[in-house]
Amino acid sequence: MIEIKDVFLPMSDGVRLYTRVVLPHAGKCPTVFMRTPYEKETTVTEEILARYEKNGLIRRGYAIVLQHCRGRSGSEGICVPYADEERRDGLETLEWVRTLPHYNGELFFRGGSYTASVLLMLLNDPVPDLRGFALSVQTESLYHRHYFNGMSRAFGYFAWYLSMMSAHRPKIASNEEIYVRPYRDMMIRATGEEFPAFTEQLLHDRYDAFWKNFPGNGVMEKLEVPVLMTGGWFDYYCYGMCRMWYDLPAETREKSCFLMSPFGHALQEKEGNVYPFPAGKLPEDREGAFFDHIRLGVPYPYASPGTFRYYSIGEDRWHDAKSPYENAPDLPFFLTEDGRMERTSPSGGSRSYLYDPDHPKHHDKHDYMYVPDEEERGGDVLSFLSAPFESAVSFFGPVRFDAEVSSDCSDTAFVFRLYLVEDGKAYNLADAATSLLHADPDYRAGEQIKISVLSQPAAFCVKKGCRLRVDVSSWSDCFVPHPNTAEQFALAEKTVIARNTVFFGESAVWLSTVRQRESNSDFD
Repeated sequence: MIEIKDVFLPMSDGVRLYTRVVLPHAGKCPTVFMRTPYEKETTVTEEILARYEKNGLIRRGYAIVLQHCRGRSGSEGICVPYADEERRDGLETLEWVRTLPHYNGELFFRGGSYTASVLLMLLNDPVPDLRGFALSVQTESLYHRHYFNGMSRAFGYFAWYLSMMSAHRPKIASNEEIYVRPYRDMMIRATGEEFPAFTEQLLHDRYDAFWKNFPGNGVMEKLEVPVLMTGGWFDYYCYGMCRMWYDLPAETREKSCFLMSPFGHALQEKEGNVYPFPAGKLPEDREGAFFDHIRLGVPYPYASPGTFRYYSIGEDRWHDAKSPYENAPDLPFFLTEDGRMERTSPSGGSRSYLYDPDHPKHHDKHDYMYVPDEEERGGDVLSFLSAPFESAVSFFGPVRFDAEVSSDCSDTAFVFRLYLVEDGKAYNLADAATSLLHADPDYRAGEQIKISVLSQPAAFCVKKGCRLRVDVSSWSDCFVPHPNTAEQFALAEKTVIARNTVFFGESAVWLSTVRQRESNSDFD
């Protein structure tokens, strides 16, 4: 009885969007709406059915409406990421969905990454028939996609942005020609034309009215329908998603669930991941089961309503909390001049390193747990190691890095990384970064100031005999290299070499210990 229909749906401006309708049976049924820029132009029936069989939507009786975004795959037009056309296309398609013979008045949204963004953009307007939203690995705030405490992630975003526009604006320059200063001109070098919609995003490195006006920004604060959020501790959007959970109205959060996995943006084991997560796999039917919970009132098998359910690295177990910020940082490890992490504050001392933005010596990844290549590291990173733990200790919540620092430049960056050291190998757990001018807009070269920055929340257990390690540097490949000048990063044409110093006494990493927690069994 399963029926698949392909439609070229005309929008109000005449552009036709490829739209697939999958009906599980004859008669009326609830509908799951999705929009994507990533699917192939044509997908054989067997692949479609296998995909939706895994997540249980077809088996549970949900119709699927899946549309290719404007200018992508089977759809006409020109793709402009995050443009208002995306919002308009979605709203016009919803009006069409409501006229379909099978539609029973119950609408559900499902999306991850950019396929979630194009749905979040619709929520600035009332969607009265929306019953629930399954949202993964995305934040509604475009600012938090681009920046972390003023530190730009523009390179990764730019590569994705170009790929989205590739059908109509093919790249004409090599990476070596594109990624040169000033970064403001990256789009001109890449395509031969200016593209203000992208360039303006490089020039606003603080959260201001520019970001607040993007469609979808702030919609979580007024969301009334239950939402299932799924993220990963190593996802780019971990910090933004945790903020979204916190921003939900209390009554909405109490009927919603958040599953935080040990993975990155793909929400599955990634090639290169070297730390085992045997119990970390997410249930494939988690979204269909959540929609049934909303519609039919049946218990949700994977978390209780109002729960932030998270995987604890090292414990290989899932636990329940109310919020990723349930525990505040309360356990300090002070950094010392001789490279140790101690529970008591040292008397003083300092260490310096040189940071050359044009020739950074070490490269750190982010999207999975890895062992850093120590041979790649040069004199531009300071490492600090704790003593072996005498007993196992569990941590859950944000990590706070406090540091007394100075630089001989008018501005520079400080990047902090926390590692778990187990069996002689270091595994990344959490990171944070900021610039001096972001921390103190009045900073002057040579001044000594205290900076304090929170990482995204994390959950891990340090077993007996294992250690913690903290690295302090001024760059990782998560961020655009800071020029070490006071100029806005996208406008700076030249760089200088910085001599950056960390002072000891108050410099410390603060961890969030687990004080109270309800343990749960692993997913079945």
